Amino acid sequence: MSTPFSTPVANPGARLAIIGCGAVVDHHLLPALKRQGWAPSVLIDRSPERLALLAGRAGRRRADIVTAADWRDVADRFDAALVATPHTTHGPIGLALLEAGKHVFMEKPLATTGAEGEAMIAAAGRLGLVLAVGLLRRNLAIADWTRALIASGTIGTIRRVDAREGFVFNWATSSDALLRRDLSGGGVLMDTGAHTLDILGHWLGTMEPVRYRDDGASGVEADCVAEFALDGGGEVRVELSRTRNLANTARIEGTHGHVEVALYRNEVVAGSPNALAFTHAGVSGTTMKPQLFPALFDAEMRDFRDAVAQGRPPAVGGAEGLASVRRIERCYALREPLEQPWDAAHAALADGLPPGARAVVTGASGFIGGRLVEWLLRAGVDVTCIIREIGSATRLARLPVRLVKADLTDPAAIGAALAGADTVFHCAYDPRSRRQNLEGARVLIEAAAEAKVRRLVHVSTFSVYEPFPPTPLTEETRDGDRAWIYVKDKLDIEGQMLAAARDGRVPATVVQPTIVYGPFCKPWTNAPAEELIHGEVVLPDGGAGRCSAVFVDDLVDGMLLAATRDAAVGERFILSGPDTVSWGTFFGEFARALGVPGPTSWPLAEVSKQNQGFVRDVKLVLRNPKRIVQIIVRWPPARSALQAGLDALPKPLRALVDRYYFGGGGPVFGALIVPDPQKAALYTTRATAEIGKARRMLGYAPRFAFADGMRETKPYLVWAYADLVRAARRARGTSAPPAAPVGTPVADAR
Repeated sequence: MSTPFSTPVANPGARLAIIGCGAVVDHHLLPALKRQGWAPSVLIDRSPERLALLAGRAGRRRADIVTAADWRDVADRFDAALVATPHTTHGPIGLALLEAGKHVFMEKPLATTGAEGEAMIAAAGRLGLVLAVGLLRRNLAIADWTRALIASGTIGTIRRVDAREGFVFNWATSSDALLRRDLSGGGVLMDTGAHTLDILGHWLGTMEPVRYRDDGASGVEADCVAEFALDGGGEVRVELSRTRNLANTARIEGTHGHVEVALYRNEVVAGSPNALAFTHAGVSGTTMKPQLFPALFDAEMRDFRDAVAQGRPPAVGGAEGLASVRRIERCYALREPLEQPWDAAHAALADGLPPGARAVVTGASGFIGGRLVEWLLRAGVDVTCIIREIGSATRLARLPVRLVKADLTDPAAIGAALAGADTVFHCAYDPRSRRQNLEGARVLIEAAAEAKVRRLVHVSTFSVYEPFPPTPLTEETRDGDRAWIYVKDKLDIEGQMLAAARDGRVPATVVQPTIVYGPFCKPWTNAPAEELIHGEVVLPDGGAGRCSAVFVDDLVDGMLLAATRDAAVGERFILSGPDTVSWGTFFGEFARALGVPGPTSWPLAEVSKQNQGFVRDVKLVLRNPKRIVQIIVRWPPARSALQAGLDALPKPLRALVDRYYFGGGGPVFGALIVPDPQKAALYTTRATAEIGKARRMLGYAPRFAFADGMRETKPYLVWAYADLVRAARRARGTSAPPAAPVGTPVADAR
């Protein structure tokens, strides 16, 4: 059903305004408009920088483009508007535009309340205006094919649907609107869910919410689970995530068959024979051709242009947009907390920061900083989180914290963030820039001195001693190899912190975590899990090297002790767990938790042979061509070309980008994962980390032996990687049997 219309007046020469010049416009909608030959003549945004950037890319002479901060100031200069502003402004802006006689294309969601959506639809119908909604998945061939399959009765009455959509959010957003409930109206349900619930409703008809849970009690949710009832008695379960890469499919089970289809690309993943054989518009589940994202944006921009020019309803109008808004609104009304086992609070140390204390955490969007923030909030501490990239802060946005987007090298911004703080935890590190790290530390120290903080705790690493000597590691161990930039940076930052403490400028201390693992840890939880799922993990010499691991909650205990013990000032402390294990055991426990094959062993000499620079890189690229494009788009000129418009790229590069970047495709399995030289040295070390100094001076008493920490981590691994494990098993089952492991299985040598 489309928006009800009075007879509209065709306007083939409509002048277009873009209201909201953020990332989705820059990366997708503006390039699509240019490909349709409908360049905007008016740009509206409150940011002069965004206006200048988009004006230079709009496809017109700069002198022919009108820019303004408020559309009402230039209302006589356009006839139709594309609106891509924060979600909660969609309803008010859309209604005002329609009442001013403007055709409207509204980026999803149509609005954040059903009442706002209804008002917009009524205005469009009364005034004979186009109201289109950016639900671009309606343009996928699989959308029509799946709807036709269900309507045909081929798989019978629908009994159960399981839809799972998620990715680790890293969108290069130009504002914090998505992380603020007052601007976003919600989190992953309002954002991704607008697409997911729309396409499911397009297929299934009426979906009545019966239960809804999410993790965003005090902010915007990053993960949610919604359950719906169908008219025919079927059940629908929808799981959405900004923290995990999920299957991104919907499995639809009927009384006579089943099908599993991708949610945002033309792919039938699996199905019963009758479903796979079903044909609609000459297309079956096995013959569907891909459609790439640029083509989908092209389709919706072309439809809006033609609807305005021809005076007809759009393909996806206000009524379609309103249906998903109503589902979302009803879900939020049923909200319950989404509780996870790893969120349970363990008995905290008695002498942490007191309730009401004010703490600032840099690098708070990272794994260690994020867990620290959760602990501080449980203790009643007022927390300010300094972040550099908005897109990385989706988990923080769930929490009642103050988010400050700032560059650590900006003295004014950092000074303002630290004003009134009692304690500062410096967890940030930028692997891209030595200057950023050193200058950022200097600015932070000066700001901490100005704020007269009681403690500045710097999170360093025990890697400052790498390559490790064949003796126990203590705080007196000689420095590591400064030729390794990470070691050099961390040592130099430690030097700044300890010098500030010696000089009496700031009561600073340094903690040196070992191998930190636990839920959401990228380097030592997610990465090992993904390597084990994707292929064969090789460990040198039987994996017998020693691993000094620390569960994240033990590390947070140590950080809080360093923040409160007077003896900590001017000192550095290695923080590790109460035991050590072999690297074979470390990887083996992850494999057991995931239900995948464990690591295998090669002689160290063979590992070294495989690490001959160019040969290694060629093998990586041949195994996964997408790596080429991922490398290319990190190059600033190439990235700028992509953002400005794909048509600026040479045809061969455009084809490569289309296929491997926008086209995506499934994960690659069967890889042989050989450690690089630095990892090989780590995996063969006999050195173990000693925590005697932290025990004596801080009272540090780690509570999680490795077996205990893995017991806490296993539920997270299953939650985060069940879909990927299923995909790996499916890949093994539908291709030739995997070759025998190159190396011998690694024994569990604790």
